[in-house]
Amino acid sequence: MNENFHQAVYREQVIKEYQNHPLIEALPEIYSKSDVVELLSYYPFFDKQEREFDGQHRLHLIQRLFNIFQVLPAHIDMESRISRLIRQGYIGRNPLNPMYASTMIQGHEAILSKSNTWFNQAIPRSFTIIGPSGVGKSTAVAKILELMPQVVVHSEYREREFNFTQLVWLRLECPHDGSVKGLVNQFFISVDGLLGTEYFNKYGRANKLSVNTLIPIMTQICRSIGLGILVIDEIQNISLRGSGANLMLNFFVTLSNVIGTPLILIGTPKAMNVLQREFRQARRGSGQGDMIYERLQQDEYWRIFLEAIWQYQWVLKPVELTDEYVHVMYEESQGVIDIALKLFALSQTRAIATGKETLSSTLISKVADENLKLVKPMINALKSGDIKSIAQYEDIYLPFDEAMQTERINLEKTSFVKSAKQINRSSDTKQLKEEAIFRLNLLGLSKESAKRAVNQVLEENQLTDLQQIVKKAFQASIEIKTGGKDDNVKNTKDDLRNIVKTGKEQGLTNYESLKRAGVIKDFKGVS
Repeated sequence: MNENFHQAVYREQVIKEYQNHPLIEALPEIYSKSDVVELLSYYPFFDKQEREFDGQHRLHLIQRLFNIFQVLPAHIDMESRISRLIRQGYIGRNPLNPMYASTMIQGHEAILSKSNTWFNQAIPRSFTIIGPSGVGKSTAVAKILELMPQVVVHSEYREREFNFTQLVWLRLECPHDGSVKGLVNQFFISVDGLLGTEYFNKYGRANKLSVNTLIPIMTQICRSIGLGILVIDEIQNISLRGSGANLMLNFFVTLSNVIGTPLILIGTPKAMNVLQREFRQARRGSGQGDMIYERLQQDEYWRIFLEAIWQYQWVLKPVELTDEYVHVMYEESQGVIDIALKLFALSQTRAIATGKETLSSTLISKVADENLKLVKPMINALKSGDIKSIAQYEDIYLPFDEAMQTERINLEKTSFVKSAKQINRSSDTKQLKEEAIFRLNLLGLSKESAKRAVNQVLEENQLTDLQQIVKKAFQASIEIKTGGKDDNVKNTKDDLRNIVKTGKEQGLTNYESLKRAGVIKDFKGVS
């Protein structure tokens, strides 16, 4: 069995309408509010020690922010609606009911007659979710759908053979050109990918088939696979074509009426006027109502969201969430979750790249001004609260990847300069050590003893003056030899003789030997 398939497990149903219905009984239990909070909430792994990682690694860790899912009241409401919608949609479509076989026959006859006039007797149930881009509509729906298996395989129901493959949910995107045929072909391709069927090759490639012919085919497929709910996202795309908008809306209405499968339409305010004028009138009494998915207000829920993400700070000096941060984050994002997350991520990236390693309200505002220029019109529209103004900016582009790339380059420059300086310092230190060892060697110390003494001095002191290094290293070598006593220390005359003797062996004059050993210092006269 495909790993994405789930063997049906039937659960006893409390609600009478849901009893003796294998497609409903195979669904997960109806969750309580606390269950929903626990199941939907997601907080990625975080370890404070990760703050000690180098900047490049921390840029990767910051991406975890976009996996956080903080459950809010709107999510609980949405889960409840979808839960009711899918179960209510199944009531009139029980494969064990004799009427089910009858409707399958009617659907087949409709395909043969190339007619789409046959309607399902079940009441169409659907609802629309409207909200600005970035508020989390699609993400929330996706998370809720994932609480249910997408494909359920039935083989036996109550000691009775029952071979049936149930597609619980399917999500499609409205084509950018508002094409009905494009949406139907996307349906064929998606179903084929999930179930291993060949519907696209059989029907989708036949470009001569009209929309009126494709609708009965799509209807029959939906019934044969027990499609529980159909989600169509990005419905604002229907407004891109004048006549195409009405064609697509009529298709939605027909789809809901003919299939009897509940629809969830997701879109931005740009599609609201068309939907209110056309689609809503065609589906009165749907039961679930439409959902305006608002951005967060600056209230306790906004603070709950910020508290959830605020602990994910990878800067070396994290800051506490104060009222000042609550306010500045709202001012710059207007409660749009996507913008808030990206602003928080970019602010941390800037803090790491510049070496400041801490957040501030000034930094956050500066990052917003520099990196969120393209969404400023949308932010201003949101501040105004005018739906028409907001609708103009639903497709606005937030160049997050480009902004991250810029910050990454800045970090690389900073890291390179830092590394170069460290290399230079290391090179300077190496030259100092070699010169100090050479001078100590002139003073009569073996190379090993001189090296040991110089390393000891440099470990204990941050010295850059050669004379000081030689002096302390020579003293340290004496203490090492004598255990801290100076009774066996060579007198100055013997030291000078050794310096001159060693210098001659290396081809140096007496003056050059004594000067190199630090005995003779450069004289700087007064001009």
